[in-house]
Amino acid sequence: MSLESYRQNGWLNVHQPAPEEVKNLLGVADTKIADYNKAKALSADSRLYLLHNAIIASATAVLAAAGYRAARGGGEHYHTIAALEFTIDPQRKLIPRLDAFRKKRNLSSYEVSGSVSEAEVSRGFALALQVRADAEGWIRKHYPKLLG
Repeated sequence: MSLESYRQNGWLNVHQPAPEEVKNLLGVADTKIADYNKAKALSADSRLYLLHNAIIASATAVLAAAGYRAARGGGEHYHTIAALEFTIDPQRKLIPRLDAFRKKRNLSSYEVSGSVSEAEVSRGFALALQVRADAEGWIRKHYPKLLG
């Protein structure tokens, strides 16, 4: 599999990235992480949601830099995370953790309020910081002109 095979399966679309777009997506991740740091009074569910959004923004920035965007119509977050195998996570060390995090976010957002523990939020924070750093590092290495 590859990003191109994901495109052929209809999970990704070809996308022409602009430097401003990539910087903006990383900025979204930074804002969500900053919001998390200010949101100690919010529920663990809400803080996890902020971290999930930071991870998705970082992963979307990586995909955009590589010339792709998740296809709309369902499964965008799943495919955005899974596609990291071809960019920042070729050893697939992050993807299982990210997918479990995505599932937990879905559960807490749509099915069971109060299902997120403080330990899960703490692990999510570390994960969001790692994905954000890995995203920028990968883009800087492979597409430095997109970061200016």
